[in-house]
Amino acid sequence: MPSHTASATSSTPPAFQHALSLPIPEPTLRHSFRLVCDLEAVRSLGEGLHGDGGQFNWINFTGGHFEGTFGSGEVVAGGQDSQHLLPPTHPSAPLAAQLSTRYLLKHSSGTFIQVQTRGWRTGSLDVLQRLSDAARGGKDKDGRDVVVPGPDEYKFRLCIEMETDAKRDLAWLNQAMFVGSGIRSGRQVIYDAYLIE
Repeated sequence: MPSHTASATSSTPPAFQHALSLPIPEPTLRHSFRLVCDLEAVRSLGEGLHGDGGQFNWINFTGGHFEGTFGSGEVVAGGQDSQHLLPPTHPSAPLAAQLSTRYLLKHSSGTFIQVQTRGWRTGSLDVLQRLSDAARGGKDKDGRDVVVPGPDEYKFRLCIEMETDAKRDLAWLNQAMFVGSGIRSGRQVIYDAYLIE
């Protein structure tokens, strides 16, 4: 298994030189599943607690489907995505969206799986504005059709945690760690999840 050694420098305190020379195994990623989630329209909630000029959004999930190495099943209606869009004037990430979601999956075996994600959708101001307009009906503020950004125009990255019945065959999901890469496609979110090994 490949490993990484940080390498001490001349400025490393003597007490930490040994620790920095120890090889530590590098994690690897293995594709685990793809999830497709159907969405209701975005509900805008205003600026929220901080009053920073950003926008809080709430999006309900109406269903969906997943398939992967551990089987397939449905996204149960009723989950939700809570978003905080940073204001257009934010110095480091204008219109970037901080995402927090809760899903309930029903595996084909009948086992329920809770899913929680946190992540970011980032890109240029123009691209994120087009994504936002597309999610609100496909028109810009002047009523023109929006050209929906392609997946290579922005980043949509997630940390994913799963929890299920510890007495079932899928109990290994409780200790698994995943990262994801996704896209927003009209009224759907689609993402691939990778198991960190």
